[in-house]
Amino acid sequence: MKRIVGLPALVCLAAFAQDREPAAVGGGHIPAGGPAPTKAAGAAHSQPDASRAGNFIPVDEKGHPNVPHVDAANDRWVGHDTGAGDPHYRLDSPWAHGRFTGGFGPQHVFVLALDKVDPGLAEWLAGELERATFGGFYWNFAAYDYNVPRGWKWNGDRVVVYQDPTHVGWYLAYNPRLGTYAHVEYLGKVVGGVAGPATARSSLPGSQPEFENDRIVVNAPHPKMHDHKLNRVMIYAFRGGELLHYVDGHTVELHWRAGEVAWSPASGLHYSETPPGYVFDDPPPPNGVLGLDIGIKKEGNPGKVASTPLDPLRVDPGHCKLEFENSQVRVIRVTIPPRESVPMHEYVLNRLVFYLTDLNVRETSPEGSVRVTRHKAGDFSWDGPAKHTVENLNDQPSEALVVEVKN
Repeated sequence: MKRIVGLPALVCLAAFAQDREPAAVGGGHIPAGGPAPTKAAGAAHSQPDASRAGNFIPVDEKGHPNVPHVDAANDRWVGHDTGAGDPHYRLDSPWAHGRFTGGFGPQHVFVLALDKVDPGLAEWLAGELERATFGGFYWNFAAYDYNVPRGWKWNGDRVVVYQDPTHVGWYLAYNPRLGTYAHVEYLGKVVGGVAGPATARSSLPGSQPEFENDRIVVNAPHPKMHDHKLNRVMIYAFRGGELLHYVDGHTVELHWRAGEVAWSPASGLHYSETPPGYVFDDPPPPNGVLGLDIGIKKEGNPGKVASTPLDPLRVDPGHCKLEFENSQVRVIRVTIPPRESVPMHEYVLNRLVFYLTDLNVRETSPEGSVRVTRHKAGDFSWDGPAKHTVENLNDQPSEALVVEVKN
């Protein structure tokens, strides 16, 4: 199947009266219907300028653009003349994600759901984004057509969707302001904040999270442009930073230290940039350990953390420090000097433990059973409630972060 370049999906608005302005193309004009079927086999459009890749067509009339458009005088779909065999619109599995049922034509006007996006970001969205979601729907624009929406405004241009009677598996997204249109593939509706089966990330190479259960998901993959629907605990194994560019126009600058842990609330659509110099004097470890992105899947139960007499923060405040606590998690940093121990303590919640250093400890239960546990720096484990003493058998300090989950 040809590679598809994704662009933002569309948020539905209530239908409103057409605000027509005199124009040969666009100017607010919305066609009454889509194009007629193309009967001929039809080859792909020739390129007027070989150096400009994309769906460019010869200018048919003065005042008309050199990309697919609709003539406002007669609703003629200019450029929709290639047949069903056009290789640019061949899909191995047409309608693999179902049929779009949000409505077609003038009575169903949509709007691009990005606000305050500068032209540079708009161009990046048009040419680089793999997949995005807005308004409960996923869409991809055909790779051959992505030069067309580069001129669209991502701060609210209207879009109308029409059925494509020729190219199987495609719809046509039309921009009334400019009068141009492009082929789009419907990728399904978002259900409960997660893509439906047809758009599951499991179909993408290297797209599985590192660990997942009913409570957390660790290092879940995401496309370049993405949002975070889950609150997360972020653990950073090396010093660095990044810029988060949000589609509402603001940018967040982040810096972190090696071994830092932070709470990251759910956030809107953005992409990250790591300018030169943002990985400071600590390069990423040679073993590839970068840290963890821990998504918390369930609402928290603040009362579930019991302040028991054997709570590690009570038993050994010298070795166990509270990093932060909220309604979903409690995060404790445990640092044990060489050959020292944390006396008998207990964890009453399920927890993820991330090992910032190599670990070699002796754990002893209240009944006297002994277990030696070893981990490498960058390992993590998922454990249930436990009661034990912990002795560091190494000649170096041992350090770990314990993320207790309150659900």
